[in-house]
Amino acid sequence: RLMPASLNSPADILNVALAQIGYKDRIASLFEGSKAAKNALDLYAQTRDELLRLGEWPFAQRDVAGTLIKSAPVGGYLPTTPWDSTYPPLPWLFEYGYGSDFIKVRAVKPAPILIPNFSPQPHLFAIANDGNQRVILSNVANAVITYVGQVTNPTDMPPDFLEAFIASLARRLAPVLTTMDEAKMAAQVEQVETAIAERQQG
Repeated sequence: RLMPASLNSPADILNVALAQIGYKDRIASLFEGSKAAKNALDLYAQTRDELLRLGEWPFAQRDVAGTLIKSAPVGGYLPTTPWDSTYPPLPWLFEYGYGSDFIKVRAVKPAPILIPNFSPQPHLFAIANDGNQRVILSNVANAVITYVGQVTNPTDMPPDFLEAFIASLARRLAPVLTTMDEAKMAAQVEQVETAIAERQQG
């Protein structure tokens, strides 16, 4: 399970995965058009983002001030101010934007007044679609969104994530590129599942 000292590109990651399944050809780019590259192009980003979503990866967790899109009227809904689609869906008070790099929203919380906050409280939120955009619904004003962000640069990925990512890619590529036996396939699956389970336990 040793990996090269540096993995600087998607091609580097894919080549390690190909070596793990005994595939002899190597690629220079995901876009070169070879058989391995074509198959990896369909799986690379999907596999990476799925792994980020399923595990507890501190390197991908971020906090950002919520981008307010809609809010309920001050004082609530009255006969003179009935609810309509210019306001957040009931019973929510605030609607925030879902960032383009969001993989998973972990929490919606008020901006801290005291730092650090020694007694953080959970706040309900929901993910919904408003027209053609994904949004976050909450009753927290001036919210801070804690989320798992998309990480695309391999040099920003720690070794434990890279190991799980490579194993997951290898597992998915093996059936279409090799005749890897079931025992080796099971070992790849176990390696990925173990890495994810360790991260889910914190």
